[in-house]
Amino acid sequence: MEVSVEAQLQARGIVVIGASIAGLSAALAFNRRGIPVTILERDVLVDVKDQIAPNGIIQRRGVPHSMQPHFFLSGLRNALSHWYPGLIEQMVDAGVKEIPVKQCLPRTRNSDAIPKPGDEDLTVLASRRAVLEQAMRKYAERQQGITLRTSVKVLRLLSDGKQAPFQVNGLEYEEGGQTHTLSTDVIVDASGRMTRFLDSIIEEGAHVDDFHYKSNSAYFTRHYRLRTGQDFPSFVGMPGVLFDDLVATTFAADDANFVMSIVVNQDDSLLYDRALSKPAVFEDILRRIPKAARWIEPERAEPTSPVVSWANMDFFWRKLAPDGRVQVLGYFPVGDSVIRSNPKFGRGCTWSVLGSDMLADILARGGSPEELVINYQNALEERFRSEWAMMLTVDKEDQARFETRVGLAPNTIRSRAASAVAHWTSNIAPTVDPTFYRELVKAYYGITSPAAWATKPSNWLRVLRANVVPGASLRLARKYSERPSRDEIASIIASHCPPEKSPAPIHA
Repeated sequence: MEVSVEAQLQARGIVVIGASIAGLSAALAFNRRGIPVTILERDVLVDVKDQIAPNGIIQRRGVPHSMQPHFFLSGLRNALSHWYPGLIEQMVDAGVKEIPVKQCLPRTRNSDAIPKPGDEDLTVLASRRAVLEQAMRKYAERQQGITLRTSVKVLRLLSDGKQAPFQVNGLEYEEGGQTHTLSTDVIVDASGRMTRFLDSIIEEGAHVDDFHYKSNSAYFTRHYRLRTGQDFPSFVGMPGVLFDDLVATTFAADDANFVMSIVVNQDDSLLYDRALSKPAVFEDILRRIPKAARWIEPERAEPTSPVVSWANMDFFWRKLAPDGRVQVLGYFPVGDSVIRSNPKFGRGCTWSVLGSDMLADILARGGSPEELVINYQNALEERFRSEWAMMLTVDKEDQARFETRVGLAPNTIRSRAASAVAHWTSNIAPTVDPTFYRELVKAYYGITSPAAWATKPSNWLRVLRANVVPGASLRLARKYSERPSRDEIASIIASHCPPEKSPAPIHA
């Protein structure tokens, strides 16, 4: 008698590779539907306080962006609060910072600045990634039906090795210096952007459709901690300030920690240089950007790390059934293993958690092995494709504005208009108009679609008014948008890096 997929899952459970945010999310999602889960984690997972390296950074091996604090945006926070009672409270108890929208609203005298019904749904969680992971892991370990095995290095997937669709039926792993095999019906790959587990099956003949687009963003980051008795500056407006050739941004985190980042373009011969890794250069530039300078005032905070850098982020989308032809059965990637974008859009955690929940729902409802793959692929397309595509477009537009700014492309009327619109909508209007700020963050935080705010003519009227009506808020927004010129930045670099000792460019 043929055994249904649902019965197999109930009997043998799911194997998840990786106890990352994506892996833990998948485990919780399957567990919520009564399906047992075993998580295989490569690393030894120790308490956060024991993960801090001598340079003050908590870093996850193979995850370069783990150096940045992570955000659980409002849409994700609200879903977790509904699905997993007590999880958000446990995160906050662990030090994760809640940032309600009322802390970020522009300070104006009109009624729009007064908290309104629905504002409570616009709270984000901010923390160093390791703290978020640890809180989720402790929550997951208390759930019956979830087993976490650490120091288990998965080596490769096992399949029937015949022809497409290839049936994944187990994996080979190393534990305690010994190699073992594990048979299973379903493997969830949450190993992240560096995953290579499907490579051997692709070599056997599986035709998987992978889309890659390399983003030119490069991040220079330094960690700080508030001094005793100090507090974070006001969060008015967006967390950073956007310029055509760089972004200076602040990431609040847990337990009085925060991160300052300067995001540059890898094609920038001036800024994409190891000189920016010098603390004196890094901080001299930030001190000339008023919105950023408030955070690193010596009496407010002290650095806890050197300046670290990372780059080579990409947009990625993997299809296991291109053109509807299923290539692999029993294998389901989640999180960065299947979809990712430039981390500047802050979607990694959201897509990991929501995508894992969709997968668990699809597998719990059942169907043939082929139908499960098709249904999962279609669900990802329906839920995330338009959002992902819009972010890809924005990333390309950012590249175009950069090229115009540094003289790599013609400075046309259209390019100048694009630069002005980006400045008005990112730097000015969110710092001036509370209603516009709410509309913008609803889209950014996953409450509405990313482009929802731009479809309302009233929002464009607010953008125009915010940029022309005089007042204290506009003066503040313009002050926050000040920056050193590229010549001034060149002088800063030269003052700390004499030509004969100028650092070599980065090769990321």
